[in-house]
Amino acid sequence: MPAEVWYQVQSVLTAHQCAVEATQVHGHYLKGTIHCGQCGSRLIVSNAKNRHGNVYCYFVCSGRHSKRTDCTRQAMLIEDVEKLVEDYYTRVQITPAQQDALAGMLHHEFDRLMAAETEELERLTTNRDRLESEQDRLMQAHYADAIPLSVLKREQDRIVAELDQVTRRIDAHFGDYADARAHLDDALGLLANCADIYTRCDDTNRRLCNQAFFTKVFIDEDNELRVEHNRPFEMLLDPQVNANALTWAADAHKARTSTNVCRWQGFEPCA
Repeated sequence: MPAEVWYQVQSVLTAHQCAVEATQVHGHYLKGTIHCGQCGSRLIVSNAKNRHGNVYCYFVCSGRHSKRTDCTRQAMLIEDVEKLVEDYYTRVQITPAQQDALAGMLHHEFDRLMAAETEELERLTTNRDRLESEQDRLMQAHYADAIPLSVLKREQDRIVAELDQVTRRIDAHFGDYADARAHLDDALGLLANCADIYTRCDDTNRRLCNQAFFTKVFIDEDNELRVEHNRPFEMLLDPQVNANALTWAADAHKARTSTNVCRWQGFEPCA
């Protein structure tokens, strides 16, 4: 696995990290992420030593441990929980076909939304041009001694303020669009390699990866995982979204094939 793939996670970490999490000393990379599936309390590390002096590391429910809840969840070997999380990444890693289908469908949707904003962008651009023209006319009037300096300054301040607002709104249209597309591509790149990345990570980067993917991971009594995904993974891993993406990709392929056949036969593209 190329080392560069891991760094795709960085763009999806920013919104999920806080100063407390970044500076807190942790005993295990899963602490803070995993929770008891019975009462919802966090799982904490507990080390038990048998009569032979062997130490066994467990995750225990903090609610039961502190008697804050009436939880009856048994302790779990840490290595078993680690394996459950590793297996989860294997199950959710998407195939290249899924990655292409999701990217194609969502980029198409971005394009559609951007096209719908064309009228708003045109209005903002027209308003910007009007304000810049007004600036020029004011300067010309001042140079011709048609308006005093005090009026020029007041009007220039007004125009500059309005122009700054319009320019920021225009930049936001394009910036948000570009940022969203880049964020999507990074997240899809991570999903397409998440199991391989997680397997090769050290503990620090495993913590970061889990923070990027999950808000919480619950361990149920039957040792099944229930997860709450961070954005955008909650959407990208939604089965219905994936089904829609594969359908969209199949329809797009049929449309391209039909168009190419028509052109090869010398006809206009089929409707």
